[in-house]
Amino acid sequence: MSSSQHLPLDSLSDELPPQQHPLLSSLWRPIIGLIALSVIYHAYIILYRLALHPLAKVPGPKLHAASWFPFLWQTNIAASAPRTIEAMHRKYGPVVRVGPDQVALDGSLGWSAVFAHTTGSQPEFGKAFEQYFPGDANSLIGAPRDRHRRMRRQLAHAFSAGALAEQEGTVTQYVDLLLDRLRTLEGDEFDIIPWLNFTTFDIIGDLAFSDSFGSLDGSAYHPWVLSFFQGIRGSALRRFLRHYPGLGFIAARLGLTGDFKVEEHNRHTARDKSAARMRLGVDGPAGKTDFMTHMLRKTRTGETAMNEEEILSTSPVLVIAGSETTATALAGFLFFLAQNPEKRELVVSEIMEAFPEEEGIDMRSAARLEYLRAALEETMRLYPPVTVTPPRVSPGAEVGGYYIPKDTLISVHQWATFRNPENFHLPEQFLPERWLPASHPRYEARFANDNRAVFKPFSHGPRDCIGKNLAYAEMRLLAARMLRTFDVTIEGQSEWQSKQRMFGLWEKIPLNVRVKSRSSAK
Repeated sequence: MSSSQHLPLDSLSDELPPQQHPLLSSLWRPIIGLIALSVIYHAYIILYRLALHPLAKVPGPKLHAASWFPFLWQTNIAASAPRTIEAMHRKYGPVVRVGPDQVALDGSLGWSAVFAHTTGSQPEFGKAFEQYFPGDANSLIGAPRDRHRRMRRQLAHAFSAGALAEQEGTVTQYVDLLLDRLRTLEGDEFDIIPWLNFTTFDIIGDLAFSDSFGSLDGSAYHPWVLSFFQGIRGSALRRFLRHYPGLGFIAARLGLTGDFKVEEHNRHTARDKSAARMRLGVDGPAGKTDFMTHMLRKTRTGETAMNEEEILSTSPVLVIAGSETTATALAGFLFFLAQNPEKRELVVSEIMEAFPEEEGIDMRSAARLEYLRAALEETMRLYPPVTVTPPRVSPGAEVGGYYIPKDTLISVHQWATFRNPENFHLPEQFLPERWLPASHPRYEARFANDNRAVFKPFSHGPRDCIGKNLAYAEMRLLAARMLRTFDVTIEGQSEWQSKQRMFGLWEKIPLNVRVKSRSSAK
């Protein structure tokens, strides 16, 4: 017998082919089949989006046309969308396909074609719902056309010229308190961002609920305001994962969803504060009139103008829109003046000449400071507090020579529009002169062809910011009072703006300043 006939059984078994488990043998073919079908399906979707989709002729990056991932990543994770969309417009023109079913428009087209008032026979580019928070269709920012019209009509009284005159005393009270707090910091270097937020949130808290957030009194953020800032990234991540729910499990395992709880806590706290004010009835404490007063009032026919859910959803929107954006614009204003000292001197000189003494600056007199007004406009052109409009939904219409099919999302990106050289001469430079009237001694004819009509930092049409007049009045008063009272200096920090990311609102980094009282400088 050969030696191979005497091999041990375990050695012999090693030479035999492996035996497959029957269950695995029956599953591998269907699994491979499913994978193949998935590949074919996704390949077809990509091919359809690139070549057969109604938006296929709209210019834009092919990767953005094929998949939602690049745009959603840039918007919600990398937070680089303002600069990315600006580069796309420079390359592809005023109409750019930024997603499989989404288009970005330059304001030169978008404001009139999409956002302007429509007649009864014209199709409306309606709001896209659930873009900011669950249930936003019940709020002023996301309500359908008829509901929005009813709610806006009810709130218009709170933002009228007469209401603004009544509100000035409240605004001035907190401006005075800010200046008092800054006097205690004289000579020190400190971050001005929190102080601007303290002021604007305290103002809007009082105007909306007759209840300040107490930030200036305590020199600290109110817990709700702090949770709002902490929850911004959570809101952005939630918007991203809404399109890719399968990634939610991975994000949770990596510990990336902690901000979700902060965001949810923020929403609940905002509703609780609104509900507490509602329980007081139409008139606020001591019979004071506030925004809630107008929301709770009945119509002329005795009907409820805004129901409870609409009030609870709209109140936090009014607080954020009336505070954070104003503080952002003021921070940008101080930054651009520091980076352009000759423009800073012109602003300060105008204020000092108009007001030899600190007294006398109010909303009306501050509005007469033309160079200050121009500098604030130029600030919002280069650093718009909101860089993109809430998306609209196409009814199926032609815009800019392209047919935009029904249900396509459309936005105007203010950042890209305001920095477009087709719209503004020397668009990257801080030049307030472009906003001066021809009668002003510093008016420059080289800006005569600037397309000022595209400058809409508060959006456009029947859904533009209802509180823009209040925002302008606050900004002018705060800027004039602060620069009349203090010499504000900022050393270095030239990359302050370029280092910021945009999660729907700017994620501002510290802006360190020093203040010196002008009275002590004499």
